[in-house]
Amino acid sequence: MTDEDWPTRIDRLLRSQQGLATRQDLLRVAPVGVVDGYVASGRLRRVFPHVHTARGNPATGDRRLRAAVLCAGGPALLSHTTALAIHGVREHGGPVHVTIDESRRRSGSRDLVVHRRVELAAADRASVRGLPVTTLADSLVDAWPLIPRAGRRPTLVDAARRPDLGAEELHRAAARRPNIGGHRELVVAVDLVADGVRSELEALGVLRVFRHPSLPRSRGQLAVRCPDGITRHHDRAWEEAMLAVELDGAAFHSSPEQRAEDLARDALFASMGWLVLRFTYAEVLRDPDGVRAKVLAVYRMRVAQLRSA
Repeated sequence: MTDEDWPTRIDRLLRSQQGLATRQDLLRVAPVGVVDGYVASGRLRRVFPHVHTARGNPATGDRRLRAAVLCAGGPALLSHTTALAIHGVREHGGPVHVTIDESRRRSGSRDLVVHRRVELAAADRASVRGLPVTTLADSLVDAWPLIPRAGRRPTLVDAARRPDLGAEELHRAAARRPNIGGHRELVVAVDLVADGVRSELEALGVLRVFRHPSLPRSRGQLAVRCPDGITRHHDRAWEEAMLAVELDGAAFHSSPEQRAEDLARDALFASMGWLVLRFTYAEVLRDPDGVRAKVLAVYRMRVAQLRSA
């Protein structure tokens, strides 16, 4: 075979594999001297150890992620903060994270972190845009110690608002990683999700106000079927008192249109016999005792009213 045949064979290989090839792949179509010469001259560019792409063919975005999986070899899943980015939970930055079976040995690099798990079962796997990735629940748990502490719970709580993620999956994922950094705080966050918390403001409200022993136990995200046929949810509710609390975040409920919607919503619930209290982010943060005292006073009044009715 003449030297002119090698470019054709290498190009065909790269095109058949979405622009990527491992060193072993390349050696199946060209001699070692040719492969090494292409790498030395820059005609083949290293993406990760032993994974190459053609010069001028940038390995960015999903191609870079596929290159990381190729580098890890065998069954490998994109995981941790990389997986969270693929699932659309947060922006990705830093090295690519992959997880392989604990029985295998594979080194990473500055831009590639390789993790090992005792066993990679079918239930651990998901596919997003054709990329092999850990499930959203596993990704959140794995990434927990890698996320700045102030952003951990908000990230998990926001992700739990998605219809494809429930508290049970998060509980199972957390139970499988008892030694992960910050596990105690992780369990508390998952418990908040199970209690109906769907925002960081609700989490602060539950922890600082609604779980205080002076208050009867409330329910989060209580579903109520309204006369117009629409099911609406209360942030916190005491069904026995027909009392609800709505928590208004700093970035929401501030426009005149939103305020009008809130008032109409509260009036609708009032027509059904519900009393709705509203508190702001600032009130929950700065005066949790005052919020708690107000809720307790209204709760007692409502219970007395309903009993005498």
